[in-house]
Amino acid sequence: MTERTVTHATFTLRRDYPAAPSRVFAAFATADGKKAWFGAPDEGTEAFQLDFRVGGHEHSEGRGPNGQMYRYDATYQDIVPNERIVYAYDMHLDDRRISVSLATVEFRPEGGGTQLVLTEHGAYLDGLDNPRDREHGTNWLLDQLGKVLERQAATT
Repeated sequence: MTERTVTHATFTLRRDYPAAPSRVFAAFATADGKKAWFGAPDEGTEAFQLDFRVGGHEHSEGRGPNGQMYRYDATYQDIVPNERIVYAYDMHLDDRRISVSLATVEFRPEGGGTQLVLTEHGAYLDGLDNPRDREHGTNWLLDQLGKVLERQAATT
């Protein structure tokens, strides 16, 4: 039988992007924008749905390199266009819930671009996930977002 444990952690990440807050916000708020950067490396996304509104849901799932299924389910709690998004989400590995988190993303005008500030409060369950890996993965995702925004700027 699995020992039941919970580890709590909070982290804050910052990025400066050379794009207006409205463009960075759109990368979270539109299905095409989010699919361009959101997902784990080496995973094939098998499902993606986005209902971006307060009370709306986001769902994503894909297989990892060892065939395991990862699932992300979020509910949007607060949205202030071009300024703030607050959402609660849980992660599953196969049929096991591995974490539950509350995340806030702030979009701050900064020198002609945007400073993004993401703060996440997580509960990591039963040793199946951990804060260090989540922070690493979130850093990777924000780097991918930066690459997408740079490509968009080069084509406009």
